[in-house]
Amino acid sequence: MKRMLLRFPSLLITESMALNVIHGWSRNEFLSSAASSLFFSAPPVERVRSVDAGGGVDLMAEPKLDKYPDVLFPSSMEGLWTCQRSVTTFEGDSFMGVTAWKALGGTNKSSQLQTFKEEYASRFIPSNVVDSSYMVLDRGFEMASRTGVQNLIWDVREPNRLSYYRDNNNKIQIDVIQRLVEAPSDAGFGFQELYRIFDGPFVRAALVKRRYRRAFDEQNRRQVQGLEIMKTFRVLDGMAGTEFPTATIKTSILMTRARGDNYDVPSAAF
Repeated sequence: MKRMLLRFPSLLITESMALNVIHGWSRNEFLSSAASSLFFSAPPVERVRSVDAGGGVDLMAEPKLDKYPDVLFPSSMEGLWTCQRSVTTFEGDSFMGVTAWKALGGTNKSSQLQTFKEEYASRFIPSNVVDSSYMVLDRGFEMASRTGVQNLIWDVREPNRLSYYRDNNNKIQIDVIQRLVEAPSDAGFGFQELYRIFDGPFVRAALVKRRYRRAFDEQNRRQVQGLEIMKTFRVLDGMAGTEFPTATIKTSILMTRARGDNYDVPSAAF
């Protein structure tokens, strides 16, 4: 008998299977054998995750921060500063906005966030991950100053991850996923960072934009004025829907030198 080879769309049936059909297999037995052959012979598909995923951001992808390993601040800001923040606008989902605000260092007194003001210490230090002509923010020092937590982990050599415990031993971990930097110039400086926030068992996403400019007060004392915009996004299966923010919080920032403190490093240039 002449041997036959049967073909189905996107499925090659082996010669032995075809002979079995000719020799009396039932239709159900044939289909079962074909499906089994397809299942066991299909090669595994490796999923490659990309940070940008068309209309959203894959929070579980490997961050690519080689171009901007940290935010750049002018060398004249080295040392300790007193920071005053005032919330000017709060729009959108109050739960998502307040939750992200607290995770990023906001106070627990969040019920009055629409009119909230706070004061804390910030410090700027040298770093070996950026050019020596710039300073970076001591993120661990500032977070501890804002929240009062003690069990905080942050390393200036690996600045893109910070973790601490808060509110009944709930672990917060903040990872920088994306970053854009505006280097210091006469016009000002700033940055944009997208954060992946592990808040206990939950994953959250927040985008923070800050813009600074240098100025002097009425007594000719230097200060740094800033504006921050924080946006939150819904997260589903590790994807942040960055096209549609769920909450927006705008904050004005004023930094002045903490005079008389040991960390206050004077500088001739500003």
